[in-house]
Amino acid sequence: MEQNNKGLLYGMGGWAQLFFFIFLAFSGLIFTTLIISLSGHLDELNQSVKITRMALTVQASFFFIIPSLVFAFLSQSNTKEYLKIDESYNVTFLLLGVCLIVVIQPLINFIGYYNQQIVLPESMSAIQTWMKENELAAEKTTGLLFLDKSMAGLILNLLIIAVVAGLGEELFFRGCLQQIIQKIVKNQHFAVWIAAIVFSAMHFQFYGFIPRVLLGAVLGYMFVWSGTIWVPVVVHTVNNVIGVVLAFVYYGTPQYEDLSVYSLEKNMWITILSLIFTVILIIFMYKKRYKTPENAELR
Repeated sequence: MEQNNKGLLYGMGGWAQLFFFIFLAFSGLIFTTLIISLSGHLDELNQSVKITRMALTVQASFFFIIPSLVFAFLSQSNTKEYLKIDESYNVTFLLLGVCLIVVIQPLINFIGYYNQQIVLPESMSAIQTWMKENELAAEKTTGLLFLDKSMAGLILNLLIIAVVAGLGEELFFRGCLQQIIQKIVKNQHFAVWIAAIVFSAMHFQFYGFIPRVLLGAVLGYMFVWSGTIWVPVVVHTVNNVIGVVLAFVYYGTPQYEDLSVYSLEKNMWITILSLIFTVILIIFMYKKRYKTPENAELR
């Protein structure tokens, strides 16, 4: 019975699995580029809301979701079991996770503020320029979507930016990459943090690199402690929903600029409370963790 559960990649070393997974991801990226090119709308990318939404959906599907499902299927004949899709979850744990992603926002903004103050040495000015260009490109893409203030636009943004992206990125980074890294390093802490670093780096928004690493680590531990992919998927989706809804309400207004710029003087006590409640919730989640031989020893 156990033999029937083994996929084609069963027995393959961790490094070999990692390179194969990277191959699948890049194949998906190439396929994404081909689809957009063949549609004849490549030059409209980041100029047309419709084309940008289509591109983001195709990218999430062929770069994140499909490679993850293919890799899981080849790794274990029961794809759901590998990705921990069919595992039940503790409702209390899920609610703690949702609360955590809400209360951690001021702390994330605080860390992001200092991340933005980082200035590279003059010898690395070319890298800093490249980082700024990527940041502006990302802002242009999201800004284009957020300019659509219709209810249909909000629903589409929630589906694409929150639901599809949340599902795809969690299948990719936690469901596959984190488990592959765990197989290589044999340490769940290292696996969680390495996957979180890759998760942040692949967003190519380096002025938010450190807070996104923290977010990735939180999601990684949720995956380990809950024993199911659905907890980080839901929490990631809620995190993105918060951003989309705030942008829908405030984007293009002075209030949005206030939300985007962290004020240490105004927000110090909120940040301190955020830190305290974040620590408390993480402790509660650790105590509520799904006990397995692997994560029971994760301390």
